[in-house]
Amino acid sequence: MTVVVVAVAILYRLFAGAEAATGTLTLPQPAPDAGQKAPTFTAESASGRPFRLTSRGTYVLVFWDSLDSQFSQARRSFTRLARRFDGSRVSFVAVYIGQAPDSGRTPYTVLTDRGGRLSAIYNVKRVPRLFLIHDGRIVLVQNGYYEANSKLLARSLKEILSGKAVRHGPEKS
Repeated sequence: MTVVVVAVAILYRLFAGAEAATGTLTLPQPAPDAGQKAPTFTAESASGRPFRLTSRGTYVLVFWDSLDSQFSQARRSFTRLARRFDGSRVSFVAVYIGQAPDSGRTPYTVLTDRGGRLSAIYNVKRVPRLFLIHDGRIVLVQNGYYEANSKLLARSLKEILSGKAVRHGPEKS
């Protein structure tokens, strides 16, 4: 019986709509969006250390599900960016919907969101969903994974780190 339940759950996640089992119905889409205040939170990382997303600093926050078809590509790209900006004033954070895969050391903080609390406050209905946050404001929101998203994110991070004015415009992807 357990095998059947697990198999059905896996098939459901693979073939159900992209909005299956994530997000909340309380926030209108696409909230929160670029230009809006970023919800702050505290959570325990997969390594057992506390993590705080505050209204100060720069964060790249991505929501993933390891069963999603775009996960592997998105993760490789995110890892490259995190390494590229290592030592800068940017915190890279990956929030896994459900269980995080055991991937050893990563150049970013890993959080799990089994109860859906973080998914709800960031209104995550599709994964991957990425937020670039600077000093309490959402600068950029990216839905899905596209190679062009990584380039836009890197360009936006360079602007922030160089002290250029940060545009809080509409969603770019």
